[in-house]
Amino acid sequence: MRLNPNLAAFKPGSPVLQLIVSLVIVFVIGAPLFYLLILAGSFIFNSDPGVLGDPFIEIGLKEAGFIKYSLMVQEISFFIVPAVIILKKHNPGYQGSIMSINTLRINNLFLVIILAFCTFPVTGFAGQLNSGMVLPEWLSGVGEWMRDKEDYADHLLDLIMTPETFAGMLLNILIIAALPAISEELIFRGVFQKIFQNIFRSAHVSVWFTSFLFSAIHLQFYGFLPRFILGLIFGYLFLWSRNLWFPVIAHFINNAVPVAAAYIKGWEAVNAPSDAGLLKQITIVMFSLVAAIIILARLRQGAYEERKEKPDTGNLPGL
Repeated sequence: MRLNPNLAAFKPGSPVLQLIVSLVIVFVIGAPLFYLLILAGSFIFNSDPGVLGDPFIEIGLKEAGFIKYSLMVQEISFFIVPAVIILKKHNPGYQGSIMSINTLRINNLFLVIILAFCTFPVTGFAGQLNSGMVLPEWLSGVGEWMRDKEDYADHLLDLIMTPETFAGMLLNILIIAALPAISEELIFRGVFQKIFQNIFRSAHVSVWFTSFLFSAIHLQFYGFLPRFILGLIFGYLFLWSRNLWFPVIAHFINNAVPVAAAYIKGWEAVNAPSDAGLLKQITIVMFSLVAAIIILARLRQGAYEERKEKPDTGNLPGL
């Protein structure tokens, strides 16, 4: 794929240096802010921060509230605040261009919504395959660590995905869907995918590499494959539309639908593996995958036609 020189212009400075500076901002600002807010939250909720390291202990209402608070703080501290600082300090015009609402078209939004629902059968089937992963005996230690991380994440979900009230469901949508959709797309697609595009000099490699990091950072390796697939979809949505709202919307739907379904049907029913036969599952997955590819191709063509009608008048400001 031939890179648009305007789209690829993240400068001045070496892209490797841009990556280093961005990572420093994430950890030097994000980590202290996170621990400061967690400390404040422990006083507000009168809860021991140790519950975050061991959610398997018996917890009450205040501990559950503190856990939800910590998830919000994590998204804000490590993703939103660093991303905004990076884009505003080094890249003010670029932030405005990728978050522009004026370029959103109703027909494209409709396609993105359909695309988001097409991903559910694909990622669900990929998750079933991934969950059966077995490591060789010589990696048993790594496998045990991975399983502990998976059990930790699963238990956290069990704690927060069973709201008893409609208000509780709305709060979960904010914590599990809205905040992660904005924060993770802002940092992964808005910042790092662009930097990797300049490092590798390849739009496709940057999408795939960013998707790998996006999935790996969740530390849920028995769910790595479905998140990697989602990362690819979000990455190509951003690459071809040049608007971050498209992957944000797709990301939001992917997270919000299970939250709403858990409130209606119960988390155990939503989280249960499909009882459909293998042939039926493969048929649905193939149909959904073809539909997703067609929609992505249509969005790409539409973005290309828009750029022909309204060619770039200048470089996107760079880092």
